[in-house]
Formats: sequence, C-alpha cells, structure tokens
Amino acid sequence: MKLKDKTYKKFIDCFEKLAKKNEGKEFEAAYSEIQMETGVASITLKKAIQILEEDGIIAVEQGRNTRYGKFKYLNETRDGADKEKNKFSEIKTDPDNVEVLIGQIKSMSNLLEQLRQRIRTQEMTISVLQDRVADVEDKLVNK
Repeated sequence: MKLKDKTYKKFIDCFEKLAKKNEGKEFEAAYSEIQMETGVASITLKKAIQILEEDGIIAVEQGRNTRYGKFKYLNETRDGADKEKNKFSEIKTDPDNVEVLIGQIKSMSNLLEQLRQRIRTQEMTISVLQDRVADVEDKLVNK
C-alpha cells in the first residue's frame, strides 16, 4: 500500500496539529474529524492511518467506539519522512531515470483519465437523481 506524497503530508500535518492541540499527549479523535481535516474519502483515511502506523508516525488504539480512535503522534519520525521526500526528489532530478519518469507520467495520465470518467459517471448520476426529485416534487405539488 502506498499514498501519494501530498496525501501523506496532509495526514502528517493533521496529526501534528492534533498533537500540538493536545500538548503531545495521547488523544482521542473522531475519524470523521480527521477525514474533514484532510479532505479524503473514508477508505483513504483507513489506508492512511494504517500506513502511518506501519511507518511509525502514529500509534493507534481503539477509541470509545468504532467512530473514534486513540492516537499518539510520535514526533521523532518527522525527520524520517523528510528524508524519504528528499530521496524521492533526488530520483526526479537524476537523468538516468528518464524511462522511470516516463512510465510514471503515463501511469498518472491513465489515472487522471479514470478519474475523469468517474466524475462524468457521477455527474450523470446526479443529473438523473435531480430529475427524479423534480418529478416527485411535481407530483407532490399537483396533489
């Protein structure tokens, strides 16, 4: 499993903020709060929490119910995340890895096209739902 760098950074920033708010102590937070703060889908939230725990960025325990978790932000791992980012930027600037970069660009282009198709499908679904709601409203008004 892997997260995009931007998403990974969003989660690190979110947990840093929550840890500062709770003075570096263990804290309980609603998954929905973290989801709103980072702006990701629930499946991405679960995946990110698992990845951050595996990377040693956070420690997670069960909260008071399934909608909450107890988190401990482990400050010392922030330098490790920065080193990983620097390693990635070195790969980008290395001219020997042009083929790798071309493959990444093609992969991102394919992902972008898939996202565009999903958006079109969702827009069509929304349009159909709006038409159905309008029909129901017309029926209610005419009664």
